[in-house]
Amino acid sequence: MKTYTIEIEIDEDGNIRAETKGMEGKVCVSELDEVLAGLGKEEQVKNKPEYYKNQKVAQRQRVRK
Repeated sequence: MKTYTIEIEIDEDGNIRAETKGMEGKVCVSELDEVLAGLGKEEQVKNKPEYYKNQKVAQRQRVRK
C-alpha cells in the first residue's frame, strides 16, 4: 500500500511550509487545504510536478498528535 504524508514546518517567525509526499494531481491541494484550514491565508504556493498528474486516493487515514 502506498503511503501519503503531509510534512509541515513552522519556523521561528511563525511561517508555515507544508509539502505533500506520495500524492499526485489536485488531491494534494485539497488535502493541504483541509489540514491548514484556519491557520491564515496563503502567501505563496509552488506546485510540484506531481500536481500536474492525475491520481485517485483509495483510502484516507488521519493521524493526530
